[in-house]
Order: sequence, then structure tokens, then C-alpha cells
Amino acid sequence: MPAKFLQSVDNALQILELFSGNVAELGVTDVSKLLGLGRSTAHRLLSTLENRAFVEQNPVTGKYKLGMKIVNIGANKLSRLNIIKECHPCLEALSSETGEATHLALYSRGEITFVDQVRRNPAVMSSIIGSRMPAYITGTGKILLAFLADAEVEKYLQNVHLQPYTATTIADRDQLKEHLKEIREQGYGEDQQESEEGLVCFAAPVRDRTGKVVAAISISGAASRMNARKEELVNKVKTAAEQASRNCGWSPSYEWK
Repeated sequence: MPAKFLQSVDNALQILELFSGNVAELGVTDVSKLLGLGRSTAHRLLSTLENRAFVEQNPVTGKYKLGMKIVNIGANKLSRLNIIKECHPCLEALSSETGEATHLALYSRGEITFVDQVRRNPAVMSSIIGSRMPAYITGTGKILLAFLADAEVEKYLQNVHLQPYTATTIADRDQLKEHLKEIREQGYGEDQQESEEGLVCFAAPVRDRTGKVVAAISISGAASRMNARKEELVNKVKTAAEQASRNCGWSPSYEWK
């Protein structure tokens, strides 16, 4: 058994796996027999899972079934996959139209993760799908920070360590806070060689059917080339993000805030 292996966690996960297929409900005795666990151990594991809403107990039969937490997690995963699918044609079109690299990013716990990309020139940007970066140094990250709830932005600013990656990285909390307000008002963000010298990025928000910002689309390239076409490229990335939002169910009837 690996040194970092936790038997109790593995047993709990095995219980959840028992509900695959046509199994709707399982009792303590069922779990005990199927997994070769003591009855008291099976009961404690099921009680713990119930406390976290991963399983629910049927008050009539006394047996357990999958809880809503599983549904929520599955829905979140499906939602993210759907976002990638719906946004990809917009990345393709934007890259084809401009000749620059395009990316789709999601936000979590102070970082952004690149989940899709289209690059005509692989040397333009070093990011790969699945790679993560601090949100405050990227155009997509600053977009996603700017459209968080005010309380979430404040919490982020209180806890983030603002390390300068280049000479232009915004490493001051007050300055970053004002910058995020500006981004929210203008509807686009930019990375002016803040994550990587020589690289400039323009980004815009992608919204879901409720109007919530769930992702960001960006266009990236060499600083001199990008800044020479800034107005044009900003308009194009905003248009691409709006189309991606429509693909994700957003309607113009929602007010962008």
C-alpha cells in the first residue's frame, strides 16, 4: 500500500462506486458484505458521506442512495465541458481572422487554467492546455477577477501574494483593485507583458445563460504587433466572447454588469 494511501478515503470512494449501474439503494449490511468491511465501519462511512450530502438515507427503507452533492459535482463537470465545446468555434474563428493565438481560460482559487487554445504559431505563447497561472498577471485572469462578486474580490486581494513576474506586472494591491474596476467598466482586460516579456494579450468575458461570467477568451501575440492593432483586436475579442456567450445560452436581454 502506498505511503500516502488513506484506506478510509478509498473505502468511502468505493461505496460511491457501488452505486454505478442499476444499483439505486444500499443498506449498511449490503455495503459491509460487498466491500468486506465490518458493519460498524460501513455505518460510520455511510454516516460521514450522508453528513457531506454525498448519500441520502431513505426514511422508509433505511437504505442509502446517492445524494445531491454528486449531482452538483457532475453538473459542474458537464457545464465546463459544455463551455469548452461551445467556445471552441469562436477561438477558431478569432485565430483564423487575426492570425494570432487564442485561448479559453477558467478561474479557480486565485489561478486561471487554460482549457482550450488555437495557435497558428506554437512559438507565440508557452502556455499549454491544462497549465495554470496566477490570475493577476494575465488578461484572462484579470477579466475573471474583475467580474467576481465584490466580497470575493476583496478576499482575493487580502490573501494574494503579488509577485512581480516582469517589470510591468501590477504588484500593488490598491493599483490592482483600481485596475480591476477599470476592466469591469470597459469590458476587456489586457496583459501588457505582465506575465511574459514581449507578450501582449487582450481578453473578454464569456457568460452563461444566467449572465454570470464563467470563462474568458483571449488573443495573444508579440507586443509590437498586438499594440499596433489594439483597437481592432480588442473589438474582435469582445465580439468573439459575445458570440461564445450566446453559444453558452446568454441572451442580449441580460444586462452585462
